[in-house]
Amino acid sequence: MLAALWLVLIVVPALLAARLLAVAGDTSHKGWVVGVWVGGYVAQILAFRAISARSPRPVGLGWLLATTMPWVADWTAPVSGWAVAACGVVVIAYAVWLVAAAYRVDRLRSGGRSGSAVVLEVIRPTFNVVVNKDSARRELKVRVEPADGAAGYEARVAATFILGEMPEPGDRLAVLIDPADPRHVEAVAGEPVERAAPIPEDLDAEVAEQLRKLATMRDRGDLTDAEFSTARKRLLNP
Repeated sequence: MLAALWLVLIVVPALLAARLLAVAGDTSHKGWVVGVWVGGYVAQILAFRAISARSPRPVGLGWLLATTMPWVADWTAPVSGWAVAACGVVVIAYAVWLVAAAYRVDRLRSGGRSGSAVVLEVIRPTFNVVVNKDSARRELKVRVEPADGAAGYEARVAATFILGEMPEPGDRLAVLIDPADPRHVEAVAGEPVERAAPIPEDLDAEVAEQLRKLATMRDRGDLTDAEFSTARKRLLNP
């Protein structure tokens, strides 16, 4: 329903404004055109904000569409209705993808099987995806081990982690497995990461704090994995 409203708030103001421009003969009519444009833009932003709040998936592409498609539709509508139709097709395609992705996530969370996953590799993105100042999104290559004893297999898991607490190779995560698509795996929210190499309990407090700062710098992309590993060894083996 929200996706349909979002589409309407992009397309209808563009068509309405184009009609007003066709009959605009004085300043008052042109003022209405601007009002329709701005009002439609703000309304569709609010509609997409409601969509993003409910979406279990990242909506970066959606925000890009929400900030650009209305202007494309508005400026091309007076020239050709086909351009507005093209904008509608793009928005519909994205909305269908988002709804399908949300359905898969809902299905997984409601009927997923429990299991664990050993981290094989933390895949660094081309651009560091920092969600906010305290967390970042990462994709992990993992070996999934179903709780029912079924054979393990490799898959990928994307999740958001607190900076400085990013999983490392060898760590273990609690996961949910989609029975209909076993390679669709999601980390269980709120479950702690089981560290393969935990920080020793008797470690000096100052050294432990330096290690946490190094981990945060690595997660932000300020240090490479190799630089982090070298610095960590120097701290633990002075």
